[in-house]
Order: sequence, then C-alpha cells, then structure tokens
Amino acid sequence: MTSAKPLVVGHRGAALLAPENTLSSFRRALADGADLLECDVHLSSDGTVMVIHDETIDRTAGPDSPLRTGAIADLSSRELETVRQAHDEHIPTLAQLLELTTVPLFIEVKVPAAARAVGEMLADLPQGSPEAASTVISFHAEALAEIRRTSPETPVSYLVEVIDEQAIATARELGAVAVGPAIDGLCLAAARAVLEAGLSLHPWTVNTEQQLQVALACGAGSITTDDPGWVKAQLAERQPRR
Repeated sequence: MTSAKPLVVGHRGAALLAPENTLSSFRRALADGADLLECDVHLSSDGTVMVIHDETIDRTAGPDSPLRTGAIADLSSRELETVRQAHDEHIPTLAQLLELTTVPLFIEVKVPAAARAVGEMLADLPQGSPEAASTVISFHAEALAEIRRTSPETPVSYLVEVIDEQAIATARELGAVAVGPAIDGLCLAAARAVLEAGLSLHPWTVNTEQQLQVALACGAGSITTDDPGWVKAQLAERQPRR
C-alpha cells in the first residue's frame, strides 16, 4: 500500500532539536523544510489560547523560571508570559504562532474547553493565507465537534492510539478528513480500513527508520516527526532517480 509523497509535519516544531512548542522550535522546523507544523494548545484562565503540551507548566519550566509550577487553566496569560523554558524560551500564544508560520498548522486541542476559542480564531483568518489551511486535531471528539460548529470550513482529524471500527465511525460522524493513529501498532489492515472509508492517514510520531517504513507502507498522507529535516532527507533518498 503506497501513496504520493507524504507531507512532513514538524511535531511541536522540531522537538528533537529545540525546546518543544516554542517559537525557536517552529522556526527550526520551517528552516528544515517542514510542510506543516504541529502544536498543542490549552486555554489560560483569561481565555488565551496557549501553545503548550502539558496541562501544567511543571515539566517545561526551567529551574530559573520565576514561575515553575501550576495548571495552564489556573494561570492568566500574563502569568504564563513570565514562565521561562529551556534556552530562555517562553510559552507562545496561538496568535503568535499564526503570525510566525508560513505553512498550515496541525493544531492539537488538548482540552475541549479550548475548542471554541480555537475555532473562532481560525474562522477569522483571511482566506487564502497559509494558516487558514490549518487542520484541528484532537483525541476529544467533543472538541472536534465544537470546531465543526464554530469554524465549519476548518478540517478536523481524529486522533487515536489504535485504529478500530469505532475510531473510523467516530471520525466519519464528525465529518473528519483524517484519522491520526500512533505509529507504533499501526498495521496495513488498519490503514486500509481508514483509506477505504475515504479518510486520510496521519500517523504520529515517526522518529526511526522502521517507523518511517511502516508509515510509507501504510500510505500515510503525512509524517509527523520530531526531526522534519531528517524525514525530508529520507524521503528525498527514496525518490526514484531519473
């Protein structure tokens, strides 16, 4: 099972090479040729969409950060601005990332409460701009349903650990364009079921040659990776020589 050359998605930017979900990480992914950027978002206590993976700042705050612990939902955007991460990076807002990017995003809504704010932001983007072609992804079906209500033109993709009949059914009920499974455990039969359902396949997170081989064999439409430069080079090597 093969497909056209897949798009390369920078997972949290270029998380292997720069602090994850920071503007420097996203800049590195763009410099390394990523076709899309993947980011994670939460909602601050004052309703600002913040780009960070965890529900708290505890793991990514640096030892010298003025604020080193606390839940994103309990902290205001002003408080979150004071958090210092590795390499003196800060937690960006989704608005800052949308201003920075020159390619579409895969925006992972980590908590359903953030969905409406994300949908409203995307609905307001100028048509034809790269960021307006972004996709919202989530493990939470209710979050994707909210995106479909607030920003009907925004495509959504349903994230799962393992593909099964229920995952495909849920994706179709949501009007999703794709299913995003974990690469470990992905098999040809599951991939075929996704594609036969008219959905695209967007596995995550591909960081080894073996994982890349699986993704390509399964007809992945995109490759989400912590090192987009490496995947771009691997794909270039696999191109037929003329």
